[in-house]
Amino acid sequence: MDMTTPIGIWLANELDHVSLVMSDHLKNEHKEVTAICGELAAYRGKMLRPTVLLLSWRSVSSCETTPHEVRVAAGVVELIHLATLVHDDILDEADLRRGAQTINSLLGNEAAVMLGDYLLSSAFLLCSTVKNPELNLLLGEVTNTLCAGELVQLSRRNDVDLDLESYFQIIHDKTASLIAASCEMGAMLGKGSGCEIKALKEFGSSVGMAFQIKDDILDLLGEREIIGKPAGRDLDKGKLTLPIITMLVDNPSLKEEVQKIMGNADRDALSALLHSTGAISSAFDMVSKMVNAAICGVEEVIENESSKQLCALAKQLKSSV
Repeated sequence: MDMTTPIGIWLANELDHVSLVMSDHLKNEHKEVTAICGELAAYRGKMLRPTVLLLSWRSVSSCETTPHEVRVAAGVVELIHLATLVHDDILDEADLRRGAQTINSLLGNEAAVMLGDYLLSSAFLLCSTVKNPELNLLLGEVTNTLCAGELVQLSRRNDVDLDLESYFQIIHDKTASLIAASCEMGAMLGKGSGCEIKALKEFGSSVGMAFQIKDDILDLLGEREIIGKPAGRDLDKGKLTLPIITMLVDNPSLKEEVQKIMGNADRDALSALLHSTGAISSAFDMVSKMVNAAICGVEEVIENESSKQLCALAKQLKSSV
């Protein structure tokens, strides 16, 4: 987004405040812990979840200045996200994240596991300072959901019979649930109406699923230098994603060939097969469909500069690789 506009300047300033909240909260009496947390700098990307929380709050709030509790909530969702990234890199045996070494490659799996746990406990501790039981309950629910989503995905590795409904449930739980909760928390803190909170939560859910589908496509087609992390990790780990599932639903006779390709981790062969069957194009169409649904849902209920910016961010997902 254009950070030179009034709303862009506001958002940049708020994200700086959120970063300070997180940094201050992660400081520990043990210098070793603080030093390990310092390695997370490479993990902080565009801060999507704090961004949608802040914009959701501003979309419904009548306040002129941002309350500290909103910045705290934004820090909480980012801490949870960072914890999932650290744990994901262990599961994927990844050595690169956003162009820098992962925690597990720098410090080993033991330190990475404990850091992920520390980030999760820090998120709950930080959320409790807001003294809002409703937020704590929501946070507990979404954390359980995203962990369950990861467990289900692990149990369905190399499963060429994975159906679309199960795949959509997995990506909702492991990715979209936290983005949806970020929008919901922002709207709740902004004292939005029931309709506004519902619309923003559903926006986050649809955008989160579109985001994960596109990330899955990039893993299949992207290059390490472009996406900032090793490509083809889903294939290496036997994760079936939307293009593969769609292709097999339309062409069940290809199951044996896909199993062989996955067994050999042959990304080029899989990419050629997906393109030839139109599965990649179909997956991009699904991203566009979900983004359009997200935007329509918000536009029917809220119309101001902040809600328009949320929709503009969602539209960026519709671009191709």
